[in-house]
Amino acid sequence: MNEKFIIQNRDKTTVTKNENKDGYINPFEFTDREMEIVLERMIQKNPDFQMQSKPVKLSGGLLNYVWRIRGETGSIFPSLIAKWAPPFIASNPQIQLDPGRIIIEANALKTFGKSGSLSHLTNEKIRLPEFVWMDTTHNILIMEDVCNCPDLAEWIQLSQENEKVYSIGKSIGTFIANIHKYSANQSDLGLQFLNQRIQKTRLEVLYQNVKMYAQKAHLENVDDVGNAALAYGKLLQAPGNVIIMGDLWLPSIIVSGEELRIIDWELSHYGRPSQDVGHLAAHLWMHTHRPPSKFTADNARLILQGFLESYRTTLGKDFDQIFGVDGVQESSIHFGSEILARTVGYFQTG
Repeated sequence: MNEKFIIQNRDKTTVTKNENKDGYINPFEFTDREMEIVLERMIQKNPDFQMQSKPVKLSGGLLNYVWRIRGETGSIFPSLIAKWAPPFIASNPQIQLDPGRIIIEANALKTFGKSGSLSHLTNEKIRLPEFVWMDTTHNILIMEDVCNCPDLAEWIQLSQENEKVYSIGKSIGTFIANIHKYSANQSDLGLQFLNQRIQKTRLEVLYQNVKMYAQKAHLENVDDVGNAALAYGKLLQAPGNVIIMGDLWLPSIIVSGEELRIIDWELSHYGRPSQDVGHLAAHLWMHTHRPPSKFTADNARLILQGFLESYRTTLGKDFDQIFGVDGVQESSIHFGSEILARTVGYFQTG
């Protein structure tokens, strides 16, 4: 059942549309300007931020639609990011994706934020964006705009000092290991980061297709590869034992001078640490073998080395309990699955 709503822009009625009672917005019915007005109406509810200009839609969003909103001098942040999660992958609308993922991201920003239960794991050297506001009706999250800086995929294409490159890998490894360590076997966090629909989607669009990808890649042990990936995907349907970032790849890591910002937490969940380790390792490995610039391969290799060494060192005596031999095997399965999906599978772009 639909009902009409009217969006007011100052004293002038500018938009009249049909919106489902559950808050669903159809991007194919709304123009970009109409979506901007929706965002403007939401931003106006925050007295600490005054818009300088209309929202600017950003390109490159794979899962969601994203806007940057610049603020007037004196606003709580120089600019904000608005992220809307539709019920599908924004860059691939035929693939359905639970829009509730944006609530998971909001939970992550709060949990690791200044007053969150895991705030002690972050600092100005490495942290998440600050949470500002969440519209649960429309699945729109407003957060700090950490900076208009390069992500790690862009940063490693340039000439960098080896010591700094290696230290970035170490910082990421320490951060992720501490998340896994300090969130382990915490039932309250398990409920807060319950994101089973995302794992179901991953089973359907990634792990179930690995056998087909292996055939396309002309691998000899197609059945073994496919069965291992399918078994791992099914294993991930059960609740795990730690918070997983869930989308740990280079575009999720923003490099701001000496500082790192980790963004895009909508795929985070209470799962198995092998998924984080295997995911970043796969993408760094691909950058070493198909480098877009002459600097990329060496930089990616150093980051991977620093990441793995620091992750293992930080877990210390807890390594066997949190990761262990099973984690090594599982991460290798995700590693191979992700490489196949990105080279011969459905996710060759992005």
